[in-house]
Amino acid sequence: MARIVGVHGVRNYQELLTPEMAASALADNWSRALGTGDDLVMAYYAHHLQDAVAQGPGTPEDLDEEATEMLYAWANALADEPKFKQGNLMRGPRYLIERMTGNPFTGLVNQLFILIFIREVQLYLGKRHRQRRLNARDEVARTIRRHNPRVVIAHSLGSVVAYEALWSDPALEVDLLVTMGSPLAMPRAIYHRLEPAPPANGTLTPRPPGVRRWVNLADPGDVCAVPRWLKRFFAVDDDREHSIGVLAFHDALSYLASEGLAEILYS
Repeated sequence: MARIVGVHGVRNYQELLTPEMAASALADNWSRALGTGDDLVMAYYAHHLQDAVAQGPGTPEDLDEEATEMLYAWANALADEPKFKQGNLMRGPRYLIERMTGNPFTGLVNQLFILIFIREVQLYLGKRHRQRRLNARDEVARTIRRHNPRVVIAHSLGSVVAYEALWSDPALEVDLLVTMGSPLAMPRAIYHRLEPAPPANGTLTPRPPGVRRWVNLADPGDVCAVPRWLKRFFAVDDDREHSIGVLAFHDALSYLASEGLAEILYS
């Protein structure tokens, strides 16, 4: 029985590897980062979110109306106010991404990451990609069912997939769900697209029925973990903040190697 099932985030598609090989390689990387010798397997779903027409992140001009809508929602969440209005920003997605990362000449790596992130979010949550969503969700649910872990650790978009996978089968039980750098509460882009849908009356969204404890971990500078405090929206047991490094604000391996995660798992 595996003690931990990991659920990866964006930028983890391994084109040259079979899904089984990719899952094994990612599990090895996560295990080394944890450094505890725990038995860890990876719920690998990235191959279900690949667009056969266009590979790579593309450019801001490639974003369709739905992806652009998600981008505006993300930018507003970062600003914590309705600063950017869809259809009212003449310079469009490229200008918006530059504003999110500083300016056109710095933060180019972060700008590239934003394109990759928003594209994979759309491939999972987008209206035209329903079957991809079901396939990815079912893949994660099957891995949890097969290995019956005590702990599920989910990073980035993987926290969204894991959340829906755990809801999809109430028989799935885990002692602890840890979400890292989670965008689950991002309004309109993610939160309002979740299945099952959040309560309309503004009450806290319940956690999946088989999850006994849920702890959320976020770096204070993680641009994907917005809003950062999931307890404002979900029945989370604890929200924790831990810096994983200025340049590693969303990196999965940095989260895994952090004292913040060690305290959650082993204290």
